[in-house]
Amino acid sequence: MSTLVLAPSSHHHHHHRPPQPSQLAIHTQRQQSNTIAKTKPRSTLVDPLHARYLIAHKLASGGFADVYAGVRKKDGMPVALKVIPRKRVTEINTPDGKLPLEVVLLRRVAKVKNVIHMLEYFIHNDQLVIVLERPEHCCDLYDFICERSGGLDERLARDFFKQILQILKDVHACGVLHRDIKDENFLVDMRSGQLYLIDFGSGALLHDEIYTDFEGTQCYAAPEWVTCRRYFGLPQTVWSLGILLYDLVCGDVPFPDDLAIIKCQPQFPNHLSQECIQLIEQCLSIRSSERPTLDQCLQSEWLKHPSSKDLSLSLVSRRRMTGHTNHSHHLKDSNSLPKSTTGSSSSRGNSL
Repeated sequence: MSTLVLAPSSHHHHHHRPPQPSQLAIHTQRQQSNTIAKTKPRSTLVDPLHARYLIAHKLASGGFADVYAGVRKKDGMPVALKVIPRKRVTEINTPDGKLPLEVVLLRRVAKVKNVIHMLEYFIHNDQLVIVLERPEHCCDLYDFICERSGGLDERLARDFFKQILQILKDVHACGVLHRDIKDENFLVDMRSGQLYLIDFGSGALLHDEIYTDFEGTQCYAAPEWVTCRRYFGLPQTVWSLGILLYDLVCGDVPFPDDLAIIKCQPQFPNHLSQECIQLIEQCLSIRSSERPTLDQCLQSEWLKHPSSKDLSLSLVSRRRMTGHTNHSHHLKDSNSLPKSTTGSSSSRGNSL
């Protein structure tokens, strides 16, 4: 395989940083101090990124980052390499010096079970390269929902929503706020029905004060952000969970634009249970103080009913038998992180 040169991006975004010297830094989860190679012409640099990884095709591309498929040479482990222009990287002060915020967040959630974890990161050619796990036999939840017309069976949606709530509780316990909870940012393991949370590129450290910045996805934004450009972290998360639950059971998000978010009048299909509708409406309370906590969501009447992971494989079996193919939204048995990792837009809303 030919060596892939990850060239500096030409995109221009916020969070500008002064030009960096031509140097290469290597960082791992276990390594607290930076290892800096001596400055040399790039053509003669010993390149630990390519020394450790075979880098294959581009998986996704967007304004925020590009994502490549790769393999770790020492053991053949599939990885994804997220490449972010250095000028696009937000840095914060830590006891170890200035570090990329996304790296800090990924370190904090390193022990959370159902999160796609960072293996290591590099500063390479004026870019941040984050090496991530790349689970096999997965598709993203966006495509999973698109394959099931009219949304998921409530038993399966219930299982997925329980998993999502528990993942977020664990993430918040680490002092991390994800800020871009949506279907594209969850992977579904098609063998086990387990969900995995990805993409902390819009995240922040969790605190109780008001947030005045947001890089999440527009159609998942709470009305207080749309109208006032201010929000509290946990109520904004619960609003986005209301949007996601509606998406799970109805097959699409309820509000296509800012005006619909402010009006907040979701339309529910007749087949939905009253307990499900009630939980969605509670999460989508206009007043952020009236939204339930994650624990209160877990105690809701709807989540007390039976759930099922078994239904997650039902479509695959049916398609095998019928030979049906859907070209507009093909179900990926992917080894990749989905398009949301790059901050790109989808038909269900744009990243802000």
